[in-house]
Amino acid sequence: MGKRIIRIPATTETLSDLKGIRLNVVLRNGVTYFGRLVGQENQVLILEDGLLRKRRYPLQQIEEIVYDINAAF
Repeated sequence: MGKRIIRIPATTETLSDLKGIRLNVVLRNGVTYFGRLVGQENQVLILEDGLLRKRRYPLQQIEEIVYDINAAF
């Protein structure tokens, strides 16, 4: 089963559709964080990391959001 990598800007309106999905957040300084998207409030993205801690990242510091989906082939 193949995968497709999806890259979206942090300013996209569809972030609420990604709730519960595991994704990577790439900051403008190049640092990348991985976690499950918990939600978004007041221009802050909330991720849950591997230790079940909630992490907050301001949208203005995020360069892009990267996640993968299963391909049809």
